[in-house]
Amino acid sequence: MNMDQKLAFCKQCQKRSFDRNIGMVCSLTQRKPDFIDNCATYVADPKEVQKQADRIKEAAYTANTEKSSTGSSIWAVVVGILAIIKIIAIFARN
Repeated sequence: MNMDQKLAFCKQCQKRSFDRNIGMVCSLTQRKPDFIDNCATYVADPKEVQKQADRIKEAAYTANTEKSSTGSSIWAVVVGILAIIKIIAIFARN
């Protein structure tokens, strides 16, 4: 894990603390995380875990919404172009 991944992990721990000179630290060691893969003293903070889950759901919903609105916009342009071509064809006959 790199430091950003470790801090994201620590952000969901009940034992997180903040030092204004260092940033987020462990309340047990008063240091930045130095574990390799897992922290042996990690205790999940249910509120933070839920907040993260909500952010992930919201991001997925937003991405889905943006994709569908982009698809709708493309179809609107295609239909508009076809309507213009049909109008030109009608006037060209006359």
